[in-house]
Amino acid sequence: MVDVDRQRDELVERLFSASLGMAEVLTVYLGDVLGLYRALERAGSMTALELATETGTYERYAREWLEQQAAAGILAVDDVSAQADERRYLLPPGHIEPLLNLDSPHSIAPLCKSFVAVSGAMPDLVAAFRSGDAVPWSAYGRDMIEAQGDFNRPWLAGSLGTEYVPSIPDAHERLTEPGARVADVACGVGWAAISLARAYPSITVDGFDLDEPSIEMASRNAKEAGVADRVRFEARDAADPKLENQYDLAIVVESIHDMSQPVAVLSAIRKMLKPGGTLIVADERTEDAFTAPASETERLFYSYSVLCCLPSAMDDPTSAATGTVMRRATFERYAKEAGFDGVSILPIEHDFLRFYRLNR
Repeated sequence: MVDVDRQRDELVERLFSASLGMAEVLTVYLGDVLGLYRALERAGSMTALELATETGTYERYAREWLEQQAAAGILAVDDVSAQADERRYLLPPGHIEPLLNLDSPHSIAPLCKSFVAVSGAMPDLVAAFRSGDAVPWSAYGRDMIEAQGDFNRPWLAGSLGTEYVPSIPDAHERLTEPGARVADVACGVGWAAISLARAYPSITVDGFDLDEPSIEMASRNAKEAGVADRVRFEARDAADPKLENQYDLAIVVESIHDMSQPVAVLSAIRKMLKPGGTLIVADERTEDAFTAPASETERLFYSYSVLCCLPSAMDDPTSAATGTVMRRATFERYAKEAGFDGVSILPIEHDFLRFYRLNR
């Protein structure tokens, strides 16, 4: 017999906790984009007035934010009994890396930023549910572009060119040869291209994305990384015939499931590759079949799918409408329809991603 009262109480408790968590995500976003955490990390400890002066924010708002962060256990306070304007707040040492180091595998601020971006698009999403139309990528704003890039940045900057690609002997050997060319398709803000250029000094990398703001950020990132002489980003369709048979390696990071026409894109990438060329696709490490209740990872994928990935791909009546939860069998079917002979799973361990290899 179903215990209705227990089910009710558990759901209420769960959603209360989730709402509190979302509220704290929003306040972490404020601390991130306003530079409040960075100022605290530099100073060691600060009063509300000192923080407001340093960051160009209004003192009363700064004080309320500091108190909320301390109440939430994100910040520490030296003397809770001190007067409000005399209390000194500090960022605990163990919280610095998750909140401020975008290259760290423990970086969490980008995840928070992504859900703030989703929140801003909710009116468009409600309308889309009723009409069946798409929610354009532009509705999620610059925050989503930055969040998506920074969420993948730790493994791209730290492992792609130094560990993951070197674990594929023939691809690694080709990239060590002079004149090798790489295509980063749906490149976003460019971290994959930049990582590979750093790891392989003889290659050139072309990054392609249809989103102009992403291309602007990627070009700036390449310049700051010192690889702009070998990495070029363009707002260009990968299906351009002029790109055919030009590349030894292509890479697509967490984007195939977002595309309205994944088979057409994979087919275009196959044509971009030279004979014997390799395509590496990193996409969600989903379960092989639907389960309910699901793991936390699967729940995260479904949340993104409902709120962002599926709506942004519904841009024409023939959309594949894949969604974030792209099962392995679905991707293998797309690859076969695109003309690839087979798909292998690379032995790369990652909590959220599965790595596919396809050869022309």
